[in-house]
Amino acid sequence: MSAAPTTADTKPAVTPHATWTIPGDPALTPWAGRRTGPEAIRQSLTAFFAAVEPLAFEVQTMVEADGRVLVPGWYASRFQPSGQVLESEMILRFTVVGGLISDYRVFEDSLGITRTYLGEPLTTTPA
Repeated sequence: MSAAPTTADTKPAVTPHATWTIPGDPALTPWAGRRTGPEAIRQSLTAFFAAVEPLAFEVQTMVEADGRVLVPGWYASRFQPSGQVLESEMILRFTVVGGLISDYRVFEDSLGITRTYLGEPLTTTPA
């Protein structure tokens, strides 16, 4: 397992009032929720890298329109403390102002992430 990035590695290039939205319940997955400002975003990223070991990450063709960038892709990650691996497609949406991120939102399998993080099964077998 590779070492988790340090706080210095997770310093985001964001505007002072940037919003950072990762769907999910922060009581269940500590990096989830809506954060505002560089310090709150850094805390979310620090919590993410403490719990998630990226195994693979691929992006496809990025699309830019009206100051927003959409980044479709795929990833595989191992979640701690469960040790389970999740593979998922995602779309990252960035709004950029003056070369800095003013808004970020990820569209992904937030239920699958929560279940994997907590060590719950992703699917159930019909009885």
